[in-house]
Amino acid sequence: MTLHRMLATSLITPGFLIAGVLLASVPIIIHILNRRRFKVVRWAAMEYLLAAMRKNRRRLRFEQWILLATRCLVLALLGLALARPLACSQTNLAAAGAQRSGLHVIVIDNSYSMGYEAHRPEARTHLQQAKLLAKQLIDRLSSGGESVVILTAANPASAVISQPSYDLQAAKAAIDRIEQTTVGTDLAGALQLALHVAESQPATLRRDLYLLTDGTRGAWDAPRANQLQQLGQQLAKLYHVTHFNLGGQNQWNQAVLDLHPQSNLLTTRFNNEFIADIKGFGPTSDATLQWKLDNQPLPGGGTIKPDTQTPPQIQSQLMIRTGGPHIISVSAIGQDALPIDNVRRRVVDVVSELKVLVVEGDHGVGLMSGSAAFLTLALAPPADASAHGNVKSNSVIEPELISDLELANKVLADYRAVIFTNVAQIGAAQADQLRQFVQRGGTLMLFMGEQVNADSYNTILLPRHLMPGPLTKRMSVGSDQNGFTFDFNPNGSLHPLLSLFRGEDKSGLDTAQVFTYWQVEPDGNGVERVLDYLPAGASPSTTTSTTSNAHPADPAITVQSMGAGRVVFFSTTANADWTSFPAKPAYVTLMHELLLGSVNSNDDWMNVIAGQPLVLPSTLKLTAAPTLTDPAQKPVVLNQSSVDGSQPLYRSPPLTTPGVYVLSTGTLTFPIVVNPPADEADVRTLDNGAIKAALGDIDIDLQGDVLMPEPADRDRGNDLGWTVMLLVLVLVAAESFMAMRFGHYRRGTAQVS
Repeated sequence: MTLHRMLATSLITPGFLIAGVLLASVPIIIHILNRRRFKVVRWAAMEYLLAAMRKNRRRLRFEQWILLATRCLVLALLGLALARPLACSQTNLAAAGAQRSGLHVIVIDNSYSMGYEAHRPEARTHLQQAKLLAKQLIDRLSSGGESVVILTAANPASAVISQPSYDLQAAKAAIDRIEQTTVGTDLAGALQLALHVAESQPATLRRDLYLLTDGTRGAWDAPRANQLQQLGQQLAKLYHVTHFNLGGQNQWNQAVLDLHPQSNLLTTRFNNEFIADIKGFGPTSDATLQWKLDNQPLPGGGTIKPDTQTPPQIQSQLMIRTGGPHIISVSAIGQDALPIDNVRRRVVDVVSELKVLVVEGDHGVGLMSGSAAFLTLALAPPADASAHGNVKSNSVIEPELISDLELANKVLADYRAVIFTNVAQIGAAQADQLRQFVQRGGTLMLFMGEQVNADSYNTILLPRHLMPGPLTKRMSVGSDQNGFTFDFNPNGSLHPLLSLFRGEDKSGLDTAQVFTYWQVEPDGNGVERVLDYLPAGASPSTTTSTTSNAHPADPAITVQSMGAGRVVFFSTTANADWTSFPAKPAYVTLMHELLLGSVNSNDDWMNVIAGQPLVLPSTLKLTAAPTLTDPAQKPVVLNQSSVDGSQPLYRSPPLTTPGVYVLSTGTLTFPIVVNPPADEADVRTLDNGAIKAALGDIDIDLQGDVLMPEPADRDRGNDLGWTVMLLVLVLVAAESFMAMRFGHYRRGTAQVS
C-alpha cells in the first residue's frame, strides 16, 4: 500500500503547506550563509583549544544536524497543521488520534403542518420530534472541529444560525428557541440558503445536509417543484444529504380551505349567500359544521365527513341588518390532530347605503329628459311605483345627480362609484383625480351619447387607462333599418356580471335594439367583454367571449381592472336616445348588476393570510394614530411610511397568529382576521421514492423519525491538523532544550592537559 493510499489525506488550506515547506528551507540557508562568513585566522593562543575541540568534532556536527533538522521540521509541520489535513476514519492514521472536522447544515421545517400531534413518548408534535432529532445529531459531533448551521423552512425560510458555529451547546439552545408557526412551507427557500452556505466554505471540507420535514404533499408537491429538483441536484454535489421523514403513513386532516360570499357586494337589503370549501385528507372521521355571524351561531350546520371531493357548503339565509364590518366564520369540529385549520373567518363590509355620483352631460328640461334620468331611476326606484315626486327608495344605492360643471366641487373619495352619461369631455386634472379614485378601489362607469367628443376621450382618458380602447367610429342604422341587437343567449356561457340572466328567455336583453353606438377597439390590457353586439345576419352565440382581443363583433359592454378599482364602459346611451333597452325589464337589473358587481367590496384588506402584513388602505380615514392588538390583546407595532411624500401608509409586521385582531383608527374600530394558508392542509405523506424524485433523484440517505445508530465506518472527515499542531509544540519544546543543551560544553570538555 502506498503512502498516499495509507494516509487518504486531503487539505482544507493547501497554501499553508506550501508556505511551511518554503519556510523549512530558511534554517538551511541561514546555516550555509553562516559557514561562508568564517575566515580562518591562525592564532597561537587558540591552537590548544582547537586541538581539544578536534576530539569532539563528530559529536558537535551530529548535534548541529539534529538541531537544524528539528527547526526545519517545526516550520514544515506548522504549515501542514495550518493546512488542516483531513483523513478518512478507515485509516490507521485517523484512528490514531485525528480530530473530526466538517460542516453540518440542519434544516428544520416549522410550518404549521409540523404542529400535527403524533403523541410520541418524548415529543407531542412533529416539530418537537424534529428538534429532538436535531439536538441528537449535534451530540454526535466533535467539539472544536465540526461546525453547525441551523435553518428553518417556514415561509419565508430563515437562518437561526447563518454562519458555521463551533459552539455546539449554543446551537442546541438555538434549536430549543425555534417556534411552531402557522404559515406555509418555503422548502425551496431553505435549500437555497443551504446552497449559499456550502458555496462559501472550502471545497475539500466534509459537508452534511440534514432535512427534517413531515414529507407532506402540501410542502413537497408545491408550485416550485421544478426549483426543488434543480436545487436538490446542486446540493447533492456539495453535501451528503439526509432526509428525516417525521410524517406518519396514516395521518389525516380536515380543514376549512376557503370562505367567501357569493356576491361581490353584501347589502342590508337582501339575503346574502356564503360558500365554504371544506376538505378532508386521509382517512378522516365525521365533523360537525357550524356557522357563526359575529360569534353568534347560525342555522345550517350538521354532520359531514370531509374528503377531497366534498362539495361546497352553502349558507343561503344570512340576513345582515346593519352595515359595516361583520365577521362570518365556519368551523368543522372534529377529532383531527391538526386543529388550527378547522375554522376559517372572513370580515365582510356590509353596505347599508352605496353613495354614487352620477354626472350627466345633458341635463334636459322635462321629466326624464336628462341623459342620466333613466339610470338614476333604475338605480334607486321609488318604494311605491305609483307615487310621484321625491319618494324614498328601498334601494341600497343612493345616486347623487349633478351636471358636469359641478364635478370640480366634489370630493370623489366620498363616493364608491362615479358614473358619466353623455359627458362631452373631461379635463386632464379631473382625469387624474378619476385615475387615482379608481386605483384606490373606486368604480368608474362611462355611458356614451351625442355630446361625447371622441378625440377628447382618446387623448385624455385613454392614456390614463380609463377607457377599454380608442373610440374609432360612431355606428348608426338608417331610419328604415332595424337596430343592432345584443349577442345574448340565456343558455350560453355568460360573463359573471350577466349570470343573473342565465335561463331568462324574456329579459329583453335579446330583443333590445341599439340604433347608435360608439365603436371601440379594446387594447387587450385586461379588458373583459361583458356583452357584444350581434353581427348582421348572425345568430346569438352559444358561448360568449369575455377576453378575446380578436372578437369579430363590436363590444357593447366591457369591464377592466385598474389598481384596486374597475372601469365599466357602455358603448351606447344610458337613456332612450340611442337604444330601446331602458324600456326593457332587464334594464334595471343589469344596471344594478353592473354597478354592484364592479364596486370594490372594500374588505379584502381586513382579511390576512398568516405570514402576511396588514396594510392599511390609503382611503382609510384616520382621526388618530392607528393601533392594532392581536387575539391575546397584545399590541402590534404599525410602521409608518409615506407614498410619494403624501398620505402616511401604515403597515404591520407579518401577522403569524390566526384569529381576530382589532384595529383602532381613532373613532372607529375594525376587526382584522388572520387565517392559516390553505396549501398546508394536505398532510398526506409522500413515500421515500417520491421524496427522492422531488429532489431530482439524487443520492440521498432516507430515514424515518428516529436517529439510527451511527455507522462505525462512516467517512467523517477527520482533521489531522490538531494532531500535527500537537507534534509541532512537542518539537518546539525539544528544539529549545537542544539549543540550550548543545550551545554549552559539558564540564571538562574543553580542558587542556
